[in-house]
Amino acid sequence: MAHVNANKNKGPLINKALCRCCHSIKKCRLLTAEYEFKGSKEVYSDMFMDVFGLPLHLDGDSMECCICATCVCRLREASDFRKQVLQSQQLFVASRHKENAKNVKLEVKMETTCDSDIHDNVEDAADHNDDSDIETKVYETIKTVDVTKIKSLKRTTNVMQVEQSLSTADKIRRLYTTMKRSINQAVPPAVKQTSNAIEPIDPDEMVHTNTVIIVTNTYACPFRNRISFYYCFYCNDAQFTNPTELREHTLTHDPKLFEKKLIHYNRIPLVDITRIDCRLCPEKIDDVESFKTHITSKHKKLLYPVTNEFLKFKLTPNNLTCTECNAIFTFFDALKKHMVDHFGTHTCDVCGTCFLEPGALRAHIRTHNKVDANYPCEICGKNLKSKYSMGLHVATVHEKKPTINCYKCDAAFLSYALRNRHLIEAHGDKRTFPCRLCGKVFRVRKNLAEHHRRCHVRAYNHQCVICTRSFYLPSTLQAHMATHTGERNFKCKHCDKSYLRLKSLNYHMRSHKR
Repeated sequence: MAHVNANKNKGPLINKALCRCCHSIKKCRLLTAEYEFKGSKEVYSDMFMDVFGLPLHLDGDSMECCICATCVCRLREASDFRKQVLQSQQLFVASRHKENAKNVKLEVKMETTCDSDIHDNVEDAADHNDDSDIETKVYETIKTVDVTKIKSLKRTTNVMQVEQSLSTADKIRRLYTTMKRSINQAVPPAVKQTSNAIEPIDPDEMVHTNTVIIVTNTYACPFRNRISFYYCFYCNDAQFTNPTELREHTLTHDPKLFEKKLIHYNRIPLVDITRIDCRLCPEKIDDVESFKTHITSKHKKLLYPVTNEFLKFKLTPNNLTCTECNAIFTFFDALKKHMVDHFGTHTCDVCGTCFLEPGALRAHIRTHNKVDANYPCEICGKNLKSKYSMGLHVATVHEKKPTINCYKCDAAFLSYALRNRHLIEAHGDKRTFPCRLCGKVFRVRKNLAEHHRRCHVRAYNHQCVICTRSFYLPSTLQAHMATHTGERNFKCKHCDKSYLRLKSLNYHMRSHKR
């Protein structure tokens, strides 16, 4: 029977159901339920009607009214493409109207034109508040004057008529220059921006512009991360485990460098918004949306109507809280993985897994086409997955070359454990990780994570198919299966006795040591 998960994705999930779009059985969502995605509500059956005009006959139970994550992503893309086509059509119609208006020619008969008529024509053009229209109409007038002047020079010998023609052309040119300058000064910037608003803007460019304005005008702290370490976004060398030290270090850099660094950063920016106060005034601000309102209304900065330009975090030394749903996490890696539920848009077509970035999706897809290791070590014969892994194996295992550098001095080490010990002994780092639930202290972050999953979360995901007992490790489950099959896989090296469990064999080994 299908099991409906909790509201983790702000909508119901059914663990195993039939997708109406690809006819595969996997974890699905209901077509008729309402879900939240990037701050907006969506109902997939309504999206189908809007995009395809296709009724899905959703009269059955929930098992027959489902859609998988892969098809949801494709449906969103189809819906966005439909909106793009409609918008492009509107822009095309608007541009055609504008082009037709430009084709209206100003007919001027120079033989009946006087100075007052010329002035009235240019003023009529100025009433349209469109520089291109003014330039087109006045240019037609000037061109007509030049042609008339040349013709008059050819057919007349009256010097007074020639001078009059030249004087008329000069007056038109001067009047055109004066009127264009006055119109440019009279039209405010907002009107000019509105006149160019029909030109489509790349969504990525809008996101980039908003991100740069927010980060450079606030005390928000952009950063990078790897294996639960925080790195400075600007210099990328300084490494921190304490977010407070990261924020203090980031303040030493000029925020104007952010745009230059962001251009070469092909990932979604990670930004700590613990302090989002305005740099341009003493205003205290609590969240990004309030800052957007403040920077546009008070400082007249132009922001585009887009949201979620970057991943927002509020970093603390111990517990980390999701800024979207207030879920609490012990480690940053777990929090970042959780953010996929809110912002994941890159979906695997094979299994439906979502990712934040296309690079992570490409790496995941390679796991479906996994090949056997084919880079053997020439010294010990061990097979490695890549040429880089093989070179690293030779350098660290056989040549004993230290490849892990200390970020506070020039020392180098063979392993991260040795570097961490060096940081404690040489630099006085406090690398202890207490459990917030029971107070037990660990010196390795990974051990704390395993303790949390084993003892407090009790993530026993490996279940026996015979007695339904669950275990934390697959090796423990394998040892347990021997109690059902009777296999004695743990044999003594000194005698012929064998045992069901490793623990029993170890107890027996003591008899040989006496």
